[in-house]
Amino acid sequence: MTTVRENKIKNKIVDIDELYSRIIRNHILDLLKIINSKYPTKFPKNLLSIELDQIMANMSLSPLVPSSKPKTAKAPRDKSKSNLEPATRCQARIWNDIFDRITCKQVVEIDEEFQVSDYNDINIKKFNKKYILGKQCVRKKTLDINYCVQHNRHRPHGNYMDPPSKELCLHFMIDGGYLEKSIPD
Repeated sequence: MTTVRENKIKNKIVDIDELYSRIIRNHILDLLKIINSKYPTKFPKNLLSIELDQIMANMSLSPLVPSSKPKTAKAPRDKSKSNLEPATRCQARIWNDIFDRITCKQVVEIDEEFQVSDYNDINIKKFNKKYILGKQCVRKKTLDINYCVQHNRHRPHGNYMDPPSKELCLHFMIDGGYLEKSIPD
């Protein structure tokens, strides 16, 4: 009597799941070899097979047969909206885009007069009348302070209730990609 393996070899029948598993294993091994070549002291060759076996043991390959019930995509949650009233929310300014103060819509590009190369060139009063930087944190304030636990320790973008500084404006303009000119180092 022939075994299943002998029958597969004889008739050249290939289990598709096994084939994908071998392909994935070979690709992971190639990646591990690259890591070894870049960092031979931190990741020596004798760890390649051990690491490969560990990765393969902890990786679940999804079934190739689609399920009878198609998965429906969930709508992404809008993290900028909070059920809390602004007065009960943390007052930290969080990273986001630049918004028009009148329409409260995201600005695609800022006015020509604010295309500056140095923060000293920003007319801060005029900028703050026209634009809003970032958003207010959506978390609840902790007891007796105006910030959530995280922002009580660290507020890289300042207080949302205070007008932003020239330095912060330039930071938002550069990192948000609003400046057309390259900024000198």
